[in-house]
This record gives sequence, structure tokens and C-alpha cells, in this order.
Amino acid sequence: MRLSGLRARLALALVSVAVLAVGLATLLGNVGLQPRLNEAAQARLDRSARHTAGVAAVIYRNSGGWSVAARETLRHLARLDGLHIEVRLPDGRTFRVTPPPHGATATAPVAVAGRRVGVVVVAAASGSLLTAEEKRLRHSLDRLHLAAGGAAVLAGLVIAFLLAEALSRPLRRIRRAAEKLERGDLEARVELSGDDEVRAVGRALNRLAETLEHEEELRRASVADLAHELRTPVNGLLSRIEAAQDGILPGPDNLAAMHEETLRLTRLLDDLARLADAERPGLLLDKQPLDLAQVARAAGESFAPRFKEAGIEFDVDVSPVWVEGDADRLQQIAANLLSNALCYTEPGGKVSLRVARSGEEALLEVADTGIGIAPDELRHVFTRFWRSDRSRSRATGGTGVGLAIVRELVRAHDGRVDVDSVVDQGSRFRVTLRAVERRPEPVA
Repeated sequence: MRLSGLRARLALALVSVAVLAVGLATLLGNVGLQPRLNEAAQARLDRSARHTAGVAAVIYRNSGGWSVAARETLRHLARLDGLHIEVRLPDGRTFRVTPPPHGATATAPVAVAGRRVGVVVVAAASGSLLTAEEKRLRHSLDRLHLAAGGAAVLAGLVIAFLLAEALSRPLRRIRRAAEKLERGDLEARVELSGDDEVRAVGRALNRLAETLEHEEELRRASVADLAHELRTPVNGLLSRIEAAQDGILPGPDNLAAMHEETLRLTRLLDDLARLADAERPGLLLDKQPLDLAQVARAAGESFAPRFKEAGIEFDVDVSPVWVEGDADRLQQIAANLLSNALCYTEPGGKVSLRVARSGEEALLEVADTGIGIAPDELRHVFTRFWRSDRSRSRATGGTGVGLAIVRELVRAHDGRVDVDSVVDQGSRFRVTLRAVERRPEPVA
């Protein structure tokens, strides 16, 4: 967003409001003032008509009628008062004291001894109802309105500039931080200032920067872990091949060891391929209504011999609950969780597999009494290639992608996976999916 654009838009908005306000004030002022000025001027003209009628009655009485002298006296009075006057007689005749009145007029009866002897018609000599002073007053008000409009426009421009500056300052900081992030400076942060909305944007950008920085750290760690995982079997193969070439380790034993290293490398590559598949589940899932308990029971049956061989008690408690999902992928979720529990549970420990319904949700849980996960490591357990230092020290041989696959497949089923763990007491992984009603079997 350009600063000039913000200033221009604010200035246009405020100036428009100012012009509209002054225009409305002028319009309402003229609409309200002009009728009142006209009413006041007409009332003044009516008073002049009554006054002239009174004077004309006196002149009529003193002159004994509408004589030439009486008319001359009225003409002199009209000049003094700035009026045009005519007198309408009872018999319908009219005589003009001055040129004929035009424009707004006022009338008043001329009565002598209770007898009407005529009607006086008066009008302003200028032909306008308003006096010069009243016209000047109206023009002065118009000029004041124009001056107020100009002042309002100027104030709008100043306020727009100040507002644009106040608003753009935190926005410029946000823009600079965003540009730094764009250039790869993931340590860039926004200094929070401004109103609540701008501060909220700044906080959101800071959280984004923290997420990107964390993801970059994980990416680097993942690359290092992957290199480490690949280097071990590759170095083993390379050293044994060189030893065989030198004649140091001939024979079937060397080939068996090389075969074991190759299998280890193959398992790692298979895990990577499964993770890649899990990250694009929309292309792979074939969702159908199914009983999650049957899926979990099948996974449990395949792992039962391995738990028995490892000296670990294995308990299965599943209740029917139907979900919409891919049976193979759901079994893979259960298998990965059971494999994880097998790796990190000591002989004599216990692993339990549970499936149940809770309201509108289906729960799949795998709990163990293994080594547990430290609180500061819980947020990493679903990160690819991540293994805690304690798990590395156990030399479990895991690649650190099993739980990452679980997370991606659960997301593909629109579910969620959570973990609770206490160090040296065990862990509980819980997969939550949306339960559906069991559909009746089709009739043959």
C-alpha cells in the first residue's frame, strides 16, 4: 500500500465530508432563512401599508377629499418612505400617486369617521421585497458559508495528512518487516504500535515469522537427521565393500552384514516414500463406511506376537464405532502407533489399544508405560525425522517419520491426534475421528 494513496484517499474522504457538510448547511440555511426574511419583509410592507392608510385618512379629512393637494402630499410621503402608492376608490376608480406598484404589494383600507373612502396599495420603490440591508445580510451569510467551506476543506486536508502519517507509521514498520521476511531474514519482527487492528496485524506477522523460523530450524534439523540416517548404512556398505575389495572381509558373513545394511537403508527409503504419500492423501484415500474396531483389531493381531516376544503385556479393548475412512490407511495409523509404543516400552511394561465412541466422535488410543516424553519435546513428536535424545540413546533404529505419517493420515481423515506423556511413566496417543451411523448391509 502506497503512502500517497492512503493520504489521497483520506484527504478525499475528509474533504468530501467537509464539502457535503458545508453544502448541507448552506442549503438548509438558505431554505430556512429565505422564507423568514420574506415573511419579515412582507410584515414590514404590511405595516407600511397600514401606516400610509392612516396618514392618507388624515390627509383626506383635512383636504375634504382626494384633492390635488392631498395627492401631492401622498406623493411626497411615498418619496420619503421609498414606496410606490396607488389608491383604489370605492366606486372602482384608481388614482396613482406614484408610478404603478410592482413586485410584492400590501394593501390597507382608508377609513374616515367609520366610512371607507379607499384602499391604499403600496410596494417598495425598488421592486424588491427585501431591503438593501437584508440583501447584504443574505450575501454575507453566503460568503460566510463559502469561507467555512474553504476552512473545512483546509482542515480536512491537514487532518488527512496527520491521520495518514499516524496510520502509515506502524504500517510502514509492518511492510519493512514483511520485506525482510521476503528476503529470508526470519529474525525480523514488528515493533507493535498503533491502534488495536494494526497491532493485531503486527502480532499476526510476528507469529508468522516465528513459525517460519521454527519451520526453517526443523528443516535444517530434518536435513541433518536424514543425512545422518543415510550416512550410517551407506558408510557401513562402503566400508564392507572396500574391505571385500582388499580381501580383508571375504565370505558369506560380510555379505550378510552388507545385506542387513541394505535392508536398513531400504526401510529408511520406504519410510520416506510412505511419508511423501501421506502428505498427499487426497490422491490416495478410498473412504468407505467401516468399523474402526475391526481395523484396530487387525493391527493388534499383527503386533501381538511381537509384544509377546519383547516381554510386553498387550491389551486390546475395542468397541464397534463406525467412521468414514480408508481401511488400509487407518490400519497404518494404528500400526505406526503400536510400533512406536513397542520401541519405547521396556520389557515387563504394558501397551493397550482401545477403540470407543464418545458422543459424535470415534476414539482410537494407544497407551504405553514406556520412557515417556519430556514436556518441552511434546511439540516435536509429530515432526519428521525428529527423535528425542533419550530415544537415540536407546538405539531403537527408528527413522523418526512414523508419527509424522500418523499426523498426515489423520489430517486426511479430517481428524486430530493428541498426545499426553509423563517421563518414565508412559505416553498416550489419541486419534479422534468423526463417527457416523452404521449403514445397513445391502440386501442380496
